[in-house]
Amino acid sequence: MKTKKVNLNSEELQTAASKLKVLGHPIRISIIQLLAESPKLCVTQIFTALDIEQAIASHHLNTLKNKRILNSERVGKNSFYSVSNKSLIDVVNNIQVC
Repeated sequence: MKTKKVNLNSEELQTAASKLKVLGHPIRISIIQLLAESPKLCVTQIFTALDIEQAIASHHLNTLKNKRILNSERVGKNSFYSVSNKSLIDVVNNIQVC
């Protein structure tokens, strides 16, 4: 059987590694789990559910949004967040099972 070579510098691998690195924080994992249960939440709902300060929630939400892990939608004064790709929920769930 011939082994296929993998380009470790490929853009897809770099993007995947970057996203996994961002997911490597307990609060960010909790945000993904929360959004798995309720697909669209505002900042207030998130920081209240996680019992963290608003500034901390906003920091982690912006980090996840900047890596395109979360989408945000502005409705009036509120920003609502959702997971950009539902496969990310499976990734988080599978990592927890390991």
